[in-house]
Amino acid sequence: MSSPPADPQDVLAITFAAEAGKQMLESSTSVSEVLSRLREFLPQVGLEGCELDATMGFLILSYWRADQPLPLTVMREVSVTSPRLEVLAGTTALLDRVERGEIGVGRALDELRALVSVPGRSPRFNRLALLVAVVGWVFFLGGGGVWTLLVAVAATALTFPVERVVARFGLPRLASVFLVAVIVAAVPNVVSAAGAGVLVGPAVVAALYNYLPGRAFVSSVIDGLASQPLSSIARGTEALLTASFLALGILLGSRVGAGLGLGYDPGRITVSVPISVLGVALGVVGIGLAWGTPLRSILPVTGIAIAGWLIVGLGGSDITSADWLAYGIASTAVGVLGMWASLLQSAPASMYVGVAILPLVPGFTLYTSMLALAQGQTSDATAALGAAGVISLSIAVGVALGLSTGRNLVSLGRRVVTARS
Repeated sequence: MSSPPADPQDVLAITFAAEAGKQMLESSTSVSEVLSRLREFLPQVGLEGCELDATMGFLILSYWRADQPLPLTVMREVSVTSPRLEVLAGTTALLDRVERGEIGVGRALDELRALVSVPGRSPRFNRLALLVAVVGWVFFLGGGGVWTLLVAVAATALTFPVERVVARFGLPRLASVFLVAVIVAAVPNVVSAAGAGVLVGPAVVAALYNYLPGRAFVSSVIDGLASQPLSSIARGTEALLTASFLALGILLGSRVGAGLGLGYDPGRITVSVPISVLGVALGVVGIGLAWGTPLRSILPVTGIAIAGWLIVGLGGSDITSADWLAYGIASTAVGVLGMWASLLQSAPASMYVGVAILPLVPGFTLYTSMLALAQGQTSDATAALGAAGVISLSIAVGVALGLSTGRNLVSLGRRVVTARS
């Protein structure tokens, strides 16, 4: 006697959940956040007890009913590329609408496929947004002179063809990171050696902000604390490799400066609070738009980023200091505010935190360590690398703590409201 066929509604529901999870993972969010959201969603469509497994490379859902001889299993391959945060937000909104009963899973699956098939913002728009971000980071780093701005923008523009060249020759993504770092480190050095009044450090670091692995490192710590060791290791390895290739590129580009007689003198960056806030706003808005952040979320993301940086700036720390406590407190605040914003706008917290954390990432410290190494100042390079590591760990742990605290406060508030009613 043949076994009964699988329930078509179950097939539709698990297919939609798998597609939704795939799109969320490909938008560079943390694995634990995706699994948590799917575990909330699956019982709402009749898939209680559905097993989930995911890394940054695949997603598997398996559902078994007593009247079925074999489980219903769906697998999706995940390919993480450039963030498309508008897809992440749209996917989450579809999950919410299905849970509220506004649409069925069949229609939701059709809308999800339509959402994914729609091209994102045009490459020209994204490049313009990145150039705006670079201008902002130059102000943030205290190099707001005309020459520094022009050189940082020009160096960034020269990197735009790199990804196409790397893709054409089938090279890994890290090759693109390395070549970009070489270009943006070498160009300001050459222009400065020619006699132009360029602040090399701010010009280099401003052009590299889009490539700093802050989001991957934070996701690694979040997944590790959420008992997702495989994705935590994968994300941590990605962050370390990206930082390493950036460092190698900066080192090679800085050798150009050493060859032209430029010496190691990073100094300390002191920027007035209004100028640094302006820089944060422009930098976050530019990168947020380039990464596809929905327009309704741009203002909250920018506000969270400014709040986080003000904790560091008003606390007496600056971009070149290693005050791990100030950075830890600031990143905790970013995590809490990101969680609250996600609940208010029904969007993943990582969409806010991943962009808002950028002003805290120790890009300038990484640059100065490579500059010192290029000049043969080994002790200075070691000290700067140690400072960058301490700050990075403080930021990652602070964000994870902030997200957990925000989530717990919201749960406590809901329990209080329920008890009173």
